[in-house]
Amino acid sequence: MWAGDPAPGLVRTHLRGKNRNHLTLTCHPNFDAAMMEMVEAGLLDPDWYGFLYVMHIGAGELLIPRYVGKAEKKGVKHEISANLMRIRHSPDKFGRWGYNSAYHLGELSHAVLGEAFKPGLPQKNYGRWRNALFAQTSPPILRAPVWVHLMPWRSGSRGPSGLIGSVAAIEYEVIALAGAAHASELLNVQGR
Repeated sequence: MWAGDPAPGLVRTHLRGKNRNHLTLTCHPNFDAAMMEMVEAGLLDPDWYGFLYVMHIGAGELLIPRYVGKAEKKGVKHEISANLMRIRHSPDKFGRWGYNSAYHLGELSHAVLGEAFKPGLPQKNYGRWRNALFAQTSPPILRAPVWVHLMPWRSGSRGPSGLIGSVAAIEYEVIALAGAAHASELLNVQGR
């Protein structure tokens, strides 16, 4: 998920913003590439409705979901969501994982890096993310490696229940299941 240094768990940072004055957590280039490839291919597919994502630690039987979310192809005001338009050239939104305020990496950067990202207090829920994911914030060191699994959603896709549903409906189904199995570890507030 994040670009790291040779030191285990250390997350790299970089400067963003017009004046390069916002210290920000740096995503791993493999995550960026996977997101861009999936979204660009999806936007060309009329049966693609968006995607679900699961941020997690561990793998296989030891996988623990930390956050479940979605990004839909259709926007609120436009045919294509602003979260997905120009995905290769718009890191501020980036399928909900953008570096801007109100997006996961921006708000988490604010919670982890504080005033070095921007003045003021971060959103409360991202303080929970910080406490769950980071052992320390200066420098930022993860408690454990973090991954994000991206799942494209197409017409006719079935959720864990076996029912066909919209991206939003399946997001809530996955949140409910993850919350039942890992109530204390899941960071989602809505949908539980």
